[in-house]
Amino acid sequence: MSFIDEEPKTFLSAIIDVVAIETGNRAAREHWQLKQLQNLLEHAGQRSAFWRDRIGAKKIKGISLSDLPVLARHDIVKQVETEGNLLPSKTIPTSKHATSGSSGTPVQFFISEMNKRYNHVRSVAQYFMEERDLTWNNTACKASLGKRTEEGFVVQKTAGWLGPLTPLFKGGNYKKISYSRPNRDLLLRELTKDPIGYLVTQPGLVDTLFYDGDISFLCENGTEMFIPTGEEADGGLRDKFVAAGIPVRANYSSEEVGPLAVECRDCPEKFHVAESNVIVEVDSRDSVVVGGKRLGRVLVTHLHSYASPFVRYDIGDFATLSNECGCGHNGPVLSNICGRKKRLIKHSDGSVSQFTMGAGRILQIVKCTEYRVRQTALNTIEVEIAGTDQLSTDQTTALKSLVKQRAGDEFQIRINVVGNINWGSDIKRLAFRSDVW
Repeated sequence: MSFIDEEPKTFLSAIIDVVAIETGNRAAREHWQLKQLQNLLEHAGQRSAFWRDRIGAKKIKGISLSDLPVLARHDIVKQVETEGNLLPSKTIPTSKHATSGSSGTPVQFFISEMNKRYNHVRSVAQYFMEERDLTWNNTACKASLGKRTEEGFVVQKTAGWLGPLTPLFKGGNYKKISYSRPNRDLLLRELTKDPIGYLVTQPGLVDTLFYDGDISFLCENGTEMFIPTGEEADGGLRDKFVAAGIPVRANYSSEEVGPLAVECRDCPEKFHVAESNVIVEVDSRDSVVVGGKRLGRVLVTHLHSYASPFVRYDIGDFATLSNECGCGHNGPVLSNICGRKKRLIKHSDGSVSQFTMGAGRILQIVKCTEYRVRQTALNTIEVEIAGTDQLSTDQTTALKSLVKQRAGDEFQIRINVVGNINWGSDIKRLAFRSDVW
């Protein structure tokens, strides 16, 4: 007998698998991860001279991650350029993918259809694990380098965001807003057309839309949860949502491997590792001290990366790693996550610090369409302002003062008014990056 059509049944079964792995017995979970790692290394060793050289003469069944060298971005480039896809593409659908380019030149690699399916399953599984309301809408605002429109954004609507589960569960609608340089008034008007529900977007967009710090608009238009992506939501922005009664639940992910961790609903800024997808290590070598806390390099092993293996991959982030969470979750937890090192200011004395400056502070000084802050030398920070003809002396002075408050007095601040900011391949359009790393 069959009660459910095959597609939704298969999708629901996959969700149950993910939930069972990530919330079940820890010893069983770690055993499962070890077997997945061994399978991946066997595959890589059979199909890749690059990986045979890295694995060496070690026996796969007795291998541990610490026996293997750290995988850098240039290693991925070398493997992909010399060997290409490690899966038989005629029988297993694969495609070429790339990082966003927010930290420099995009890295290209291969992914399989299984990777895409897993990412979808893992995303929906989080709603089940937290018992989130499936009937709320899902509104995703994503930066895009596509063709610009008069409005500065394009809207796509779908009846349901649960994918194959739509026939089984009553769910909200999905709205995807792809934006480049959005007209603020028109975008706000678009957001009033339907209850927002889950707001999934970069914190920078929220800062830009509500530069006066008042996010009551989001409450009035049905925002039930804020899910920041692409960059960290600073403490000030988080406080605004908490004060408004809107929970914040961040995802930690990357283009290379998909979901890495999800913020705990009971312990803010503590992230449960997505162990059905990755093994995470934090390497204390070349650590940095940020805000008085010593952070190590995040190394990621993607257990499903058969097309382009990522084993002990230095993703470029810094964080601390704990064995369990204060909520009772018995599994690895990341905290103090600092994005790519190119988003940290490097000082001439060798120290580093975070640079946070919401769009609201910029827009209070000058009404611009976009801006970018870059550290171009150890003692120099350049600010690009687009969408205004010129700056007054007072505005220039105020901008320099603001940047110095955030970065330090030792920096020379250069303010440049430009027609358009050349973002290159940086889809995320991060407001700050350091070019001195």
